[in-house]
Amino acid sequence: MRWSIRCILVIAGLLLAGCVTESQNLPRFSAVAASLPPLAPGMTRFYVYRLLDPNDPSLGTIVYLNGKDVGFSRTGTVFFRDVPPGPYSITVLSRGQYPDQFKNVVAQAGQNWYVRIGIPPPSWSWDTPDARGDTFVVQIVDPRIAEAEMAPLALAP
Repeated sequence: MRWSIRCILVIAGLLLAGCVTESQNLPRFSAVAASLPPLAPGMTRFYVYRLLDPNDPSLGTIVYLNGKDVGFSRTGTVFFRDVPPGPYSITVLSRGQYPDQFKNVVAQAGQNWYVRIGIPPPSWSWDTPDARGDTFVVQIVDPRIAEAEMAPLALAP
């Protein structure tokens, strides 16, 4: 019995070691945040991130600003895009639907927006026919909370 438990633990450890993601080779956001290029005059910056969540089985999703692909959001990463001010619809590629899933904002010059891409709570999908496949939601996050959440994440290109 002890031998089988040890064997299972060794196999599980090897499997976890094989699950090294590309994001582990990227620099941590906290280590490079101060060296990011300054926001150009007349522009707005969107930071887009996904928390490192072991319960999130998805690989990631495409992020869109006004229907234009601006990046791929992976678990445990953050990226940013500088854009002109104006109204923006922030959406992601999502197989399922969720109430208030996407966000609309009016960005002003000089503003930073913090956008967390997440997944709905597991309990939501139990009784929801639209919960097929990966379902993602867009959340606008308070800057202080977002900066703390982004610090340990990998900065993606």
